[in-house]
Amino acid sequence: MSLFDRMENNLSNSGDHEIWNEISGGEDLGTIFRNSEEKPQLIYKHSHRCSVCFMAKQELEDISDSISDIADLYMINVIHQRNLSNTIASELNIRHESPQVIILKDREILWKGSHWDVKGKDIMKRLTSTN
Repeated sequence: MSLFDRMENNLSNSGDHEIWNEISGGEDLGTIFRNSEEKPQLIYKHSHRCSVCFMAKQELEDISDSISDIADLYMINVIHQRNLSNTIASELNIRHESPQVIILKDREILWKGSHWDVKGKDIMKRLTSTN
């Protein structure tokens, strides 16, 4: 196990990770698109090799109760699922980045942000404007 894998394991076992639905295959994308017709879907692209990703993930987990009242939360590990992450970028016609948050509503991108744009208050503002 590499140093980065051990760090990911230690940090991701903080107790908050159960809020995330993991994207593990293409069929999950179909589900996310379908579910976006009912309520917003938040996709978070995470790399355990990036310190900015850990800060972005913490931003999201800090407000996860508020987010989950409005949207479903999905996460993809871009290191372990790079092909699937690229498929998401291709399907949505956006550039792959990490950290990256994509909010889908009615099968369309409602908002996307990456790196330092991943701020809890901004995400909540976008999500609450959909209702």
